Amino acid sequence: MKKKWLMVGGAVGISSIVMVTTGFSALASTSGYDAYKSALKNTKTVQNVAVQAAAALQDNGNVLASANGSFKVSLDSKTASGNADVLTNGTQQSLSFYKQENQTVLKSNASDVYFVNQETQKKHKNEKTQTGTEIPQQVETVIDALVGNLKDYVAVDTKADGSKEIAIELDNAQIPTVVNALAPIAIKEATKEENDGEKKDDTASTGKFPFNEDFLKHAAPQLTQDIKIEKVAVKATINANNYISHQEADVTVSGKDASGAAHQVTLHLQADLSGYNSTTPDNVDLTGKTVQTLKHDHQGKHDDNE
Repeated sequence: MKKKWLMVGGAVGISSIVMVTTGFSALASTSGYDAYKSALKNTKTVQNVAVQAAAALQDNGNVLASANGSFKVSLDSKTASGNADVLTNGTQQSLSFYKQENQTVLKSNASDVYFVNQETQKKHKNEKTQTGTEIPQQVETVIDALVGNLKDYVAVDTKADGSKEIAIELDNAQIPTVVNALAPIAIKEATKEENDGEKKDDTASTGKFPFNEDFLKHAAPQLTQDIKIEKVAVKATINANNYISHQEADVTVSGKDASGAAHQVTLHLQADLSGYNSTTPDNVDLTGKTVQTLKHDHQGKHDDNE
């Protein structure tokens, strides 16, 4: 079940986390890297924020899947709300979600049913221990060492109002060897078809679940050989208050599937942040609504991953 809660953010909202991670490990000049790291640390101190996010997946120039969403997140009250629209293989999916009062509520726009997951005390305790706002010093030191040789590839443009535009573009030859070595393994796992019975269980125990969490995996070609990262491009806007207000990334990967057909896959991610420390997530009143409780015994299959 944890996969499904991750996909609420993963469909669109988690793209901002991916981009922050990518950008953090890519921007490496003294001025650009330090400016970005400072803004990243400052942004992580925000207690609530609004996010507009989008993603698109292309294969050989053809759009396979796209998604966009709007989210409100409050770290201090541990609440969130938002909606996401996903288009894949010509099929549109829309989902609204609310995290409130130790429960997560999901609703498909195609149904009047509200799916509710009541969080356990164990999960709440785990979340509490993982909600740090500081980047561990050990992690920061390792990243600083890894990205030092990329300093010649970053561009920084400081505007008159104090904001900064930061950009970097790396081709295959410029991407660190360790990244290129690990990429094929990660990409194979990300696109590999798995049959763990989860989807079957969802239908049996709760009826039609309001969202297909595997949309990206099903849309992406399954690369099995000659996999390599062709290009990584990252852009970020830091506003005058030293918050990251815009982040986008494009990653292009080439490879072949099991039949030997060649693919060039591009993933585009972007996110715009606003309403720093002035955003309040929405709530949903379930009184009089059709509610379906998601069973904890099914969720238990994934507790080891929490």
